Amino acid sequence: METPNSLVFKIVEPSPGVRDKLEKDRRVGDMQMQKAGWFTFELSSDRDLHDALDWIGLAFDAARSPKKAK
Repeated sequence: METPNSLVFKIVEPSPGVRDKLEKDRRVGDMQMQKAGWFTFELSSDRDLHDALDWIGLAFDAARSPKKAK
């Protein structure tokens, strides 16, 4: 993790829309394991908690969604 105030979540192969959102959120960073889909989220105040939970929820939904055959 980046700091004691950060959390890590995983989104494997984010869609273009999610990728854009990840890149625009200044609190989201990528780890050296980005190719594996790991990202960090830095909480700097209690106001960031809601957005952190949104990212965790998005990661959860992505993890449980069935993958389409390629």
